[in-house]
Amino acid sequence: MTATPPPTPPSAPQDAAGTLRVEGHMDDGVGTTFGHVPGALLMVTPDELRLKGNRGDFRIPRTEVTKLTRSSLYPWFFRGVRIHHRVPGLPPVLRFNAMSGSTRALLARLGALGFPIG
Repeated sequence: MTATPPPTPPSAPQDAAGTLRVEGHMDDGVGTTFGHVPGALLMVTPDELRLKGNRGDFRIPRTEVTKLTRSSLYPWFFRGVRIHHRVPGLPPVLRFNAMSGSTRALLARLGALGFPIG
């Protein structure tokens, strides 16, 4: 029996070009967005991951992503995704927390797009 990935969170539609778009909040190691209004947008294609919000606009090619993991205790009590990468000049770890949906479902979608999950 093969496992099927969890359903896509309702806040994670794909546009006509196949870009996964998820609203939420971000953390760059210096500051964190928060509140009832999204402070960040995660846009993902098979080629790159882009995190854009009040803390900056970060583009990370898939080849430079070393792994995506569940976030730690800080800042969202184990909710959200940690983005580890090798892009010089960017914070070494970025974090994203979707406004709705589960972290596991989001990680499954990112893995299906070819990003390393670990």
